[in-house]
Amino acid sequence: MPQPPRRPFRPRPSPQQREHGTSWEKSADWYDRIIGERGSELYQAVVIPGALKLLAAKRGERVLDLGCGQGVFCRALAQKGCEVTGVDAAPTLIQKARAYPMKPPVRYLARDAAQITDLGEFDAASAILCVQNMEHLDVVSAAAAQVLKPGGRMLWVVNHPAFRIPRQSSWGFDEPRKLQYRRTDAYSSTLSIPIVMHPGKADSESTVSFHRCLQTLTACGFGAGLRLAGIEEWHSHKESQPGPRARAENRARKEFPLFLALLWEK
Repeated sequence: MPQPPRRPFRPRPSPQQREHGTSWEKSADWYDRIIGERGSELYQAVVIPGALKLLAAKRGERVLDLGCGQGVFCRALAQKGCEVTGVDAAPTLIQKARAYPMKPPVRYLARDAAQITDLGEFDAASAILCVQNMEHLDVVSAAAAQVLKPGGRMLWVVNHPAFRIPRQSSWGFDEPRKLQYRRTDAYSSTLSIPIVMHPGKADSESTVSFHRCLQTLTACGFGAGLRLAGIEEWHSHKESQPGPRARAENRARKEFPLFLALLWEK
């Protein structure tokens, strides 16, 4: 029996496009003051070096950075000689990205991460600490898989879903054993968690963080036809000042990673 023709892939509008509910547009100015041109201390010491090493983008490769914000990782890629396109749903963050000088220049586009299928083919793609702000990660994954060349790579870096869950994880201290531990109150549930950007401020803007366990998180990549080619867990680089809990704190930093990095291949 003849099969009906397949319809071309057209990403459905995401919340970012409909109402900027998960976009950081409302917090763009505040976020840029914190992250700036080079990124926070954790970006510079942990995230960027780890991401560059795992993605292994080569000079001359076309790389697409999803949820690029003000372009911190885009510029790191461009310094490696890559031809970089950065997209973000927050127009103000894209404006700020364009304001930071870069040679070679980076192409920045204000659009949702799922609306990328008209941008041509890419050797690699990245999504650095933004996957948790994407409600329809399955749609974004499918769109990214479509624009990757055969053998292309895509890197996700996320807050570690087992240990860093907004409102569901926290530090505790076992005084008799002199141990700092990580408490997790929910893990397997898929959660939409409102994030107040300025706690204590009456009219603070907010965004949404989407928690997914490892099975649910990776299902988005597998569902897009990608292969998991690498996984790394990155810890804090910091050390506590001398004090009664310093030893326990330093030990805990080495036991509970801050970030999870997943490398996909098409």
